[in-house]
Amino acid sequence: MTLSHLSSLVFLILCLASACAYLGRQLFGPGRYSLQERFLYLPVYVVSRLLWRVRIEWSHEYVDWERREWLLTDRMLGGAILVANHCSSMDPMFVQLCAGRRVHWMVTSLYFQKPIIGGLLRSFETIPTHRSGMDTASTKHAISLAKQGRFVGMFPEGRINRTGQPLMTIRPGAAIVALRAKVPIVPIWIEGAPIGPSIFSALFRAANIRVLVEKPNDWGLQAVNQHGRSDRSVAEEWIARVMAQAVVRSGRSDPEISFAGRHWVEETG
Repeated sequence: MTLSHLSSLVFLILCLASACAYLGRQLFGPGRYSLQERFLYLPVYVVSRLLWRVRIEWSHEYVDWERREWLLTDRMLGGAILVANHCSSMDPMFVQLCAGRRVHWMVTSLYFQKPIIGGLLRSFETIPTHRSGMDTASTKHAISLAKQGRFVGMFPEGRINRTGQPLMTIRPGAAIVALRAKVPIVPIWIEGAPIGPSIFSALFRAANIRVLVEKPNDWGLQAVNQHGRSDRSVAEEWIARVMAQAVVRSGRSDPEISFAGRHWVEETG
């Protein structure tokens, strides 16, 4: 074996060792995942870090500057509703990076009817719901999971934003779930997400993504106890507050929040 061949072999071994070390870190690294969940989410971590180069920025209240980065589960052992803007079909993956444990997303039931996509959604334990927002069963399921100490993920815009504006009209369903479950809302803002004509096309587009995570907001849990305030009025103000907080955190001016309509579930027990 010549010296050049030996050098190539050593370089290949080092590359493989580095790749194995990286995969091992992602598989057994931070987060409160079960072993099954670690294998399930491994592709999410690898693709998000290598192809999309996701950078997570935490609110100052979260950050331990010696560690530089915290998972939500390091500070939150209870349930929460994670809300984010929605510009890409890959957005749940970016939120998952900062969650540190399984996030149960509410997803329109239409996708569950597709053979491959439906199977993936079931494996991730997502919650099927009607796009209209009027789905008592799915809302009760989300409330139950949050009460059990789980994370539930929701996009208040309800659909992918292709308008070029920071936010489309929103719905207060996430705040209603938080009120009924008595858990805080965590505002998250995503920038630079890959966009494609289909839900799969974004998967193969390189990007530099910034995920801004705010501290848990429990304003609504305090406001609902005020005399004369209904769940409906509190939910609308609460979701408007947290989404505006996320927009401002991204460096934009305070936005004017508008609602898509009042077709959302109130009678969820």
